[in-house]
Amino acid sequence: MSIVEDIVSDIPEFRRAVQARQAYQPVYVKIKLMFGCNLKCEMCNHWRETREPPLSIDRFRSVLAELAELGCRKIHFSGGEPLLRPQVSDLIALATQLGMRVTLTTNGTLIDKELARRLIEAGLRGVNVSIDSPDRKVHDRVRGERGAWKKSTRAVEYLRKYAHKGKVTLRLNTVVSRSNYISLGPLADFAHDLGADAINLIPVDDHCGEHLAPHRRDIEIYNREIAPALAARALELRLITQEAQAYPFGRSDVDVKRARRGEYAFGWYAAHPCYAPWMHSLIDFNGLVYVCCLTREQIPPIGDLKQASFREIWTGAGYQAIRQLMHPPALKPCHRCNDFLEENRALGEMVRGEMKSEE
Repeated sequence: MSIVEDIVSDIPEFRRAVQARQAYQPVYVKIKLMFGCNLKCEMCNHWRETREPPLSIDRFRSVLAELAELGCRKIHFSGGEPLLRPQVSDLIALATQLGMRVTLTTNGTLIDKELARRLIEAGLRGVNVSIDSPDRKVHDRVRGERGAWKKSTRAVEYLRKYAHKGKVTLRLNTVVSRSNYISLGPLADFAHDLGADAINLIPVDDHCGEHLAPHRRDIEIYNREIAPALAARALELRLITQEAQAYPFGRSDVDVKRARRGEYAFGWYAAHPCYAPWMHSLIDFNGLVYVCCLTREQIPPIGDLKQASFREIWTGAGYQAIRQLMHPPALKPCHRCNDFLEENRALGEMVRGEMKSEE
């Protein structure tokens, strides 16, 4: 079930909250359980830096209870590598008992048969496993560890083995960069043979200074020689729902220029709001709260769970200030984000439809 489906039955109330710039419900919350990681991915800084210890598991437990009381319906655990914390299955079980759907993003290298079984029996309903190429050597080079591809692909197989114990969706996350784009032609068949339900092509973010973003010529080659066949096969295998999902850097000249600047929303937020401040939150490993992943990089935190409850932060002045600012054009980081693009388009149509029906 998507975020939009969670909200659609309550659109009048959602519209009123948006119009009044007041809190709605944190329908979907991402929780980064860990900053550290066991790999050395070329596009990531989690292995390059050392940060303070993460929030205690007991505090995360109490936060999950708060989120359930506030109407949260989906929790997504990530990191760093979240499975470096051995209590993840316990947190999944608690969130499930509280009535929330739980998903997880992992590099998969720590998952063996026993852990796969525990995660799924705890109630996990979706897993994103990061695999950056169907080519073992390419993936291992990107991820900075020989043997990473073998461990990650085995993780998908283990998870699929126990998927009958629950309704579990397996998705492959693939970060598309200058390092791997040429190897992605067989990705759809590879994912299908592995037992994945979907693929997610993510345009690389060059924030680590490694200059991994494709040049314009790279994008032209990808769009001409790789993406068309990949899109057709992925659609045939039902690994994607729209052809555009196979073109993370856009197709038109205008969109490619925007992508080269890191503007992966392709201009949408110049004329439309992002509804994330009404329905979403990011809780960082250290308890700091942000609207989303990208605001984490460019905007100070809205609150700190070491000093306040999540309810106080969600309904407090910091979040209210962000909601006041969230009108076209949206916040500067929004233009770099495609995470909620489809959801925002759908919600925008419903919100505008409600407004017109009442006029």
